[in-house]
Amino acid sequence: MPLKIISWLFGFGAMLSLFLIYQQKNRKKLIIFKLCADVCWVIHYLCIFAPGGMVPNLVGIGRELVFVNREEKKWANSVFWPILFILINLTLGIITANRPINFLPITASVFVTVSLWLKNPTLTKIISVPVSAAFLIYDIFVGSYIGIVNESLAICSIIISFIKSKLERKEDYV
Repeated sequence: MPLKIISWLFGFGAMLSLFLIYQQKNRKKLIIFKLCADVCWVIHYLCIFAPGGMVPNLVGIGRELVFVNREEKKWANSVFWPILFILINLTLGIITANRPINFLPITASVFVTVSLWLKNPTLTKIISVPVSAAFLIYDIFVGSYIGIVNESLAICSIIISFIKSKLERKEDYV
């Protein structure tokens, strides 16, 4: 029972962080919220014994720690980093995958790595739609109810973000 409560608490924290991601216009803030979400998801998936979801989020913590420094630190701006994180993710995914469904979050994480490497928050948000869909399917299979709610809300948040952007651009022309 304590693991279930912990999984729900951290799942909720991840869900809140992810909702806030898609409301950011600034790339660095977007990545910081993604980092917070990944930390929470690692604990959530660990508590529900779902390694397919835990591994890509664990790799994501390292990824975001590098990517958040991309603007200020020359070492963090090398194309080496996204390639390295994709390879680590795929390797750990293959090692830990005990069911085919575990490849969904691993594959999704490859797309997250690419989307976060891009310097365009709009492209990051667009790529996040299929990522959320993949995690939604995974969460259904592993019984992560908070994950199911999260991915549904993430898709809604992305849509809200695009509507908000479109309305703001429309106001600029009025």
